[in-house]
Amino acid sequence: MNARVLKTFDGKAEIELTCMEASKDDVHCGACTMNQKPSAKPETVIADNSTGANVGDLVYCKLKEHAEVKSALVLLIGPLVLFMITLGVAGAAEMELWQSFLAGVGVLALTYVVLRRALKNKTYYYIERTK
Repeated sequence: MNARVLKTFDGKAEIELTCMEASKDDVHCGACTMNQKPSAKPETVIADNSTGANVGDLVYCKLKEHAEVKSALVLLIGPLVLFMITLGVAGAAEMELWQSFLAGVGVLALTYVVLRRALKNKTYYYIERTK
């Protein structure tokens, strides 16, 4: 997919996805228009900048291998499993139903904070080449 580099830092680049349709060379992934209204501004993401692209460069970027599966495991499956384990432990501790639920929500909130800090600059995109 095509993108424009907005800023660079620590071997990474903030890019603005600009592709709008499929090309003959590659399948359109839809990330540039994902979850947007037609008048919305383009999506910006962080990508690994191993090519040394500079601010303002047009680049071609891709998703890393199995990016969708990895992100789903980290962001969806992991918190769900922790929530269910918390409910099981709370049930084994003979807590009331509402207490079990509050404990599960507390674990989800803690998981959210930890993931937010741990994955602040994590990316599944990388810049393949500059144009």
